[in-house]
Amino acid sequence: MSHGNPGGKAVILGASGFIGVNLARTIAAKGVEPILFSRSRSPHWPAVSEVILGDLSAPPASLLDAIDGADVFHLASTARPSNSTAGAAGELIDNAAATVRLLEAAKGKACRWIFASSGGTVYGQTEAESIAEDHPNGPISSYGIAKLAIERYLHLYRRLHGTDYVVARISNPYGPFQSASTGQGLVATLLDRVANGERVEVWGDGGNVRDYIYIDDVAEALVRLAEVGAPGETYNVGSGTGTSINELIGKVSSLLGRPAKVAYTPARSVDVRRNVLDIAKIGSELGWRPALSLEDGIALTYRWLRSGQVNEPADLAAIGKG
Repeated sequence: MSHGNPGGKAVILGASGFIGVNLARTIAAKGVEPILFSRSRSPHWPAVSEVILGDLSAPPASLLDAIDGADVFHLASTARPSNSTAGAAGELIDNAAATVRLLEAAKGKACRWIFASSGGTVYGQTEAESIAEDHPNGPISSYGIAKLAIERYLHLYRRLHGTDYVVARISNPYGPFQSASTGQGLVATLLDRVANGERVEVWGDGGNVRDYIYIDDVAEALVRLAEVGAPGETYNVGSGTGTSINELIGKVSSLLGRPAKVAYTPARSVDVRRNVLDIAKIGSELGWRPALSLEDGIALTYRWLRSGQVNEPADLAAIGKG
């Protein structure tokens, strides 16, 4: 897929997660058979896939063989943002340390790493209207620190061993295959709760601003980074537009034609007030821009939640009617 990978070999680490499932389907749709690595199988993987099961902390020899000559999409993560430090040591061991061990084992192999970092946590609190890649990093969660540590180790391995990598700092992805039941994503959770007339719990006053991006756009950006991203560079992947939680609730309520039952609770210290990514770099250097608006993306997500399959944008006008 990348300039150094004419054969189109793609390995996805953490392939059973939300981004991994969608990326696997995107790559398969482009005629490439993805090699999927995860601790467990997903029923949503494309049929044309090679599967390697295992744990990132003890990668099997078959994974190291698969990495050679491949674009390696590193999406694996055992953590999510939290204001608790109880699991911080485990997060470092399971994510940062496991990644470094894998980089060490693969340092002699010809591959390109595409690391899915976090555009929402590595920057930390900021008053900036939008955040460019050169903005100072000040993560306020263990999750963000672990992501940033992996970025730094990739830089080190490039300097010492010539490791080829690009970093994608992804904002707040949403869309099909994101679980509403686990609270994994706000859009899926809101659609589920509002549709069922259930209470929506919001931490804080609902004024926190985030950058929401549809998952198909994320997958396309990751593929583009593999193909033409500059080695050793970091790229923001987002919509470039900020939406407050209250505004998002309004969009969901409007789509579904019913009011949301909102309960406001004390804010969490781990949540930054504003996080909107500047996507000028990936636009100018790679020619990538998100294709779907937030309204259309929410509508497609709701269509999928109802029917289990994504319909074309032409069907959007029918959603919420009848």
